Amino acid sequence: MGSDIEREHLRHSWRNGYIIHAPDFCGVVSLLFICLVAFFPLKLKAESTLPKSELSRIGEAMESIRDDLLMPAKSAKEMTDDMLRIYIRSIDDYGDYLTGREYRAFLESNNSDYFGVEMDIERENGRIYLYPFKGGLAENLGLRTGDELIAVNGAPVYGQSVFLVGSTIRGAKDVTVQLTVRRGGGIPRIFSLRRKRTNYLSVRYLSFSNADFIQITRFVENSDRQLKTILSGITDQAKTLVIDLRGNQGGSLQAARQCADFFLPSGAMLYHLQTRRNSRDITATLPEISQNPVIVIQDRITASAAEVFIAALVENGRALSIGEKSYGKGLAQRFIPLADGSALRLTFAEILTPKKHRYQGKGLLPHVPMALVPAGSERQPEQIIREILNIAGNKQQ
Repeated sequence: MGSDIEREHLRHSWRNGYIIHAPDFCGVVSLLFICLVAFFPLKLKAESTLPKSELSRIGEAMESIRDDLLMPAKSAKEMTDDMLRIYIRSIDDYGDYLTGREYRAFLESNNSDYFGVEMDIERENGRIYLYPFKGGLAENLGLRTGDELIAVNGAPVYGQSVFLVGSTIRGAKDVTVQLTVRRGGGIPRIFSLRRKRTNYLSVRYLSFSNADFIQITRFVENSDRQLKTILSGITDQAKTLVIDLRGNQGGSLQAARQCADFFLPSGAMLYHLQTRRNSRDITATLPEISQNPVIVIQDRITASAAEVFIAALVENGRALSIGEKSYGKGLAQRFIPLADGSALRLTFAEILTPKKHRYQGKGLLPHVPMALVPAGSERQPEQIIREILNIAGNKQQ
């Protein structure tokens, strides 16, 4: 879930580089050694190099592939790319490896001028699935959460990096991209979508006499600005805010923490990042805007950055949670560029709640369990608010 593309992942530090002078099989061994340095830094600080027996075994295997394989062997670079990609995917469900070309395409497609179709994609067991933004272009044209992406412009995507596939879906303005999609076990269909500048409104607001209703469909780069504008316009600080996070699969961790800041005093604990080596505390830094009573609605699809937002408010005593157990994705990823321009995407930390509770694979339990209909159903927000306020009133009695 939640494999979320976050701009804060692009704030990176370069590793010290190595130079490979020739694309020969000694180069393959050297390149593989470089990747192992990245994967096993603690071990290699104690040992100045890998055991010679391991390097020798890798070199022997590569030489046998070059000399004895019936099919023509790939180049040294291609073989190294394959080894890195297969290895990282085998040990990290959310990890990946991008070649220099793939990483450049990904960075270019995520600049401020990118045009897209307003959806996310996730890889699971080699297959790629679609997660359209609520009310966005892709959803409005008929694509649905969980649809399997078969091809982009006729090119199959099975086994491809989600970042490479994403960079082919995004691109020049007003250009049509064709997505071949299968729903359930049905026959694949082709959807034609014309790219547009994404100015997605992820935060929606409705005001009623008994409460204000705020729906956050996804945490995107400008969600905090959208929410700040809404909260700044609410003058009655005694009025209950019902924040609907049903179907919110996450998005930008940075945006989620900034949105949580608006409800908490400076210095309040938002979450903890637990790496292999240490723990880092993330606290509120932005001014508190709202002191309204808050009720958050969650469901089984609520995940990742949305869970961070919920836990920050709930465990700081700022919100009552109602609904279903959330999805349970409490892991953080980032890109680590390599010296040749390629990059690793690694899960580098587990996200813990303010009280250091783990929810990865478990989900967050609501204060008040409640069977929910999916977001976007026929039930109107006013009806939902009445039910939620009634349940919350009974809980507080």
